[in-house]
Amino acid sequence: MPNAVFAGSFDPPTTGHLDVIESALSIFDTLYVVVAHNPEKEGLFSIDERIEMLNAMNTFGERMQVFTWEGLVTDFARERHCTVLVRGLRNASELPYESTMAYMNRRLDPGIRTVFFLYDAKHVDISSSLVRDLVAYKRLPDDIVPQAAAKVLKRILKERGHPLL
Repeated sequence: MPNAVFAGSFDPPTTGHLDVIESALSIFDTLYVVVAHNPEKEGLFSIDERIEMLNAMNTFGERMQVFTWEGLVTDFARERHCTVLVRGLRNASELPYESTMAYMNRRLDPGIRTVFFLYDAKHVDISSSLVRDLVAYKRLPDDIVPQAAAKVLKRILKERGHPLL
Protein backbone atom coordinates (compact mmCIF):
# COMPACT_ATOMS: atom_id res chain seq x y z
CA MET A 1 0.00 0.00 0.00
CA PRO A 2 1.11 3.59 -0.51
CA ASN A 3 2.30 5.84 2.25
CA ALA A 4 -0.06 8.48 3.62
CA VAL A 5 0.04 11.84 5.39
CA PHE A 6 -2.02 12.83 8.43
CA ALA A 7 -1.58 16.54 9.05
CA GLY A 8 -3.03 18.63 11.85
CA SER A 9 -2.21 20.96 14.69
CA PHE A 10 -2.15 18.19 17.33
CA ASP A 11 -2.28 20.87 20.06
CA PRO A 12 -2.29 18.48 21.93
CA PRO A 13 -2.74 15.04 20.34
CA THR A 14 -5.89 13.27 21.53
CA THR A 15 -7.19 9.72 21.71
CA GLY A 16 -9.24 10.62 18.63
CA HIS A 17 -6.01 11.37 16.74
CA LEU A 18 -4.61 8.05 17.91
CA ASP A 19 -7.77 6.30 16.67
CA VAL A 20 -7.24 7.81 13.20
CA ILE A 21 -3.52 6.90 13.26
CA GLU A 22 -4.33 3.28 14.16
CA SER A 23 -7.00 3.09 11.45
CA ALA A 24 -4.65 4.53 8.82
CA LEU A 25 -1.83 2.17 9.77
CA SER A 26 -4.19 -0.78 9.34
CA ILE A 27 -4.21 0.14 5.63
CA PHE A 28 -1.06 2.11 4.80
CA ASP A 29 2.56 1.00 5.14
CA THR A 30 3.83 4.29 6.58
CA LEU A 31 1.97 7.24 8.01
CA TYR A 32 3.66 10.62 8.12
CA VAL A 33 2.07 12.50 11.00
CA VAL A 34 2.67 16.15 10.22
CA VAL A 35 2.40 18.89 12.80
CA ALA A 36 1.28 21.73 10.59
CA HIS A 37 2.50 25.19 11.48
CA ASN A 38 -0.28 27.75 11.22
CA PRO A 39 1.10 31.28 11.67
CA GLU A 40 -2.43 32.57 12.34
CA LYS A 41 -2.83 30.39 15.45
CA GLU A 42 -0.86 30.50 18.64
CA GLY A 43 -0.97 27.09 20.21
CA LEU A 44 -0.87 26.14 23.86
CA PHE A 45 2.07 23.86 23.10
CA SER A 46 5.09 24.62 20.93
CA ILE A 47 5.69 22.64 17.75
CA ASP A 48 8.55 20.81 19.48
CA GLU A 49 6.31 19.91 22.44
CA ARG A 50 3.62 18.55 20.12
CA ILE A 51 6.22 16.48 18.28
CA GLU A 52 7.48 15.16 21.62
CA MET A 53 3.94 14.12 22.63
CA LEU A 54 3.32 12.41 19.28
CA ASN A 55 6.65 10.59 19.43
CA ALA A 56 5.90 9.49 23.00
CA MET A 57 2.66 7.83 21.88
CA ASN A 58 4.23 6.15 18.85
CA THR A 59 4.02 2.40 19.38
CA PHE A 60 4.28 1.71 15.64
CA GLY A 61 8.02 2.17 15.15
CA GLU A 62 9.13 3.46 11.75
CA ARG A 63 5.62 3.00 10.34
CA MET A 64 4.63 6.26 12.08
CA GLN A 65 6.98 9.14 11.40
CA VAL A 66 6.44 12.58 12.90
CA PHE A 67 7.41 15.77 11.08
CA THR A 68 6.66 19.46 11.11
CA TRP A 69 5.80 21.45 8.01
CA GLU A 70 5.23 25.13 7.27
CA GLY A 71 3.78 24.85 3.78
CA LEU A 72 0.94 23.19 1.93
CA VAL A 73 0.35 19.60 2.96
CA THR A 74 0.19 18.60 -0.71
CA ASP A 75 3.77 19.82 -1.11
CA PHE A 76 4.86 17.67 1.84
CA ALA A 77 3.02 14.68 0.39
CA ARG A 78 4.59 15.19 -3.03
CA GLU A 79 8.10 15.41 -1.51
CA ARG A 80 7.54 12.09 0.30
CA HIS A 81 5.90 10.43 -2.75
CA CYS A 82 2.58 10.06 -0.90
CA THR A 83 -0.65 9.90 -2.83
CA VAL A 84 -3.05 9.85 0.13
CA LEU A 85 -3.99 12.43 2.76
CA VAL A 86 -5.69 11.07 5.86
CA ARG A 87 -8.37 13.02 7.72
CA GLY A 88 -10.50 12.12 10.69
CA LEU A 89 -14.19 12.93 11.01
CA ARG A 90 -15.89 13.11 14.40
CA ASN A 91 -19.34 13.82 12.99
CA ALA A 92 -21.24 14.93 9.90
CA SER A 93 -20.91 18.62 10.73
CA GLU A 94 -17.18 18.41 9.89
CA LEU A 95 -17.80 17.05 6.40
CA PRO A 96 -18.45 20.38 4.61
CA TYR A 97 -15.13 21.89 5.76
CA GLU A 98 -13.16 18.67 5.26
CA SER A 99 -14.60 18.01 1.80
CA THR A 100 -13.79 21.58 0.72
CA MET A 101 -10.20 21.03 1.85
CA ALA A 102 -10.08 17.68 0.04
CA TYR A 103 -11.31 19.27 -3.19
CA MET A 104 -8.76 22.07 -2.92
CA ASN A 105 -5.96 19.61 -2.24
CA ARG A 106 -7.02 17.62 -5.30
CA ARG A 107 -6.98 20.86 -7.32
CA LEU A 108 -3.46 21.59 -6.06
CA ASP A 109 -2.29 18.08 -6.90
CA PRO A 110 -4.65 15.82 -8.89
CA GLY A 111 -2.54 12.78 -7.98
CA ILE A 112 -3.33 13.10 -4.27
CA ARG A 113 -6.57 11.76 -2.78
CA THR A 114 -8.06 12.27 0.66
CA VAL A 115 -9.29 9.32 2.72
CA PHE A 116 -11.62 9.97 5.65
CA PHE A 117 -11.71 7.85 8.77
CA LEU A 118 -14.66 8.09 11.14
CA TYR A 119 -13.62 8.41 14.76
CA ASP A 120 -14.71 5.61 17.05
CA ALA A 121 -17.94 6.72 18.75
CA LYS A 122 -16.18 6.94 22.12
CA HIS A 123 -13.99 9.76 20.75
CA VAL A 124 -16.54 11.97 18.97
CA ASP A 125 -16.67 14.53 21.78
CA ILE A 126 -12.89 14.95 21.99
CA SER A 127 -10.98 17.74 20.28
CA SER A 128 -7.68 19.47 20.93
CA SER A 129 -9.52 22.71 21.69
CA LEU A 130 -11.64 20.92 24.30
CA VAL A 131 -8.48 19.50 25.88
CA ARG A 132 -6.95 22.99 26.01
CA ASP A 133 -10.12 24.30 27.69
CA LEU A 134 -10.04 21.52 30.27
CA VAL A 135 -6.34 22.13 30.97
CA ALA A 136 -7.15 25.81 31.57
CA TYR A 137 -9.55 24.65 34.29
CA LYS A 138 -6.94 22.24 35.70
CA ARG A 139 -8.67 19.08 34.48
CA LEU A 140 -7.55 16.29 32.19
CA PRO A 141 -9.71 13.15 32.13
CA ASP A 142 -7.62 10.01 31.59
CA ASP A 143 -9.33 8.91 28.39
CA ILE A 144 -8.96 11.98 26.15
CA VAL A 145 -5.17 12.15 25.66
CA PRO A 146 -3.15 8.97 25.05
CA GLN A 147 -1.38 7.98 28.26
CA ALA A 148 2.18 8.45 26.93
CA ALA A 149 1.30 11.87 25.47
CA ALA A 150 -0.49 12.86 28.69
CA LYS A 151 2.65 12.09 30.67
CA VAL A 152 4.66 14.49 28.47
CA LEU A 153 1.84 17.07 28.56
CA LYS A 154 1.74 17.02 32.37
CA ARG A 155 5.52 17.31 32.60
CA ILE A 156 5.51 20.33 30.27
CA LEU A 157 2.76 22.03 32.25
CA LYS A 158 4.57 21.31 35.53
CA GLU A 159 7.74 22.87 34.11
CA ARG A 160 5.67 25.96 33.28
CA GLY A 161 4.34 26.09 36.83
CA HIS A 162 0.82 25.19 35.72
CA PRO A 163 -1.00 23.19 38.41
CA LEU A 164 -2.88 20.73 36.18
CA LEU A 165 -4.43 18.51 38.81
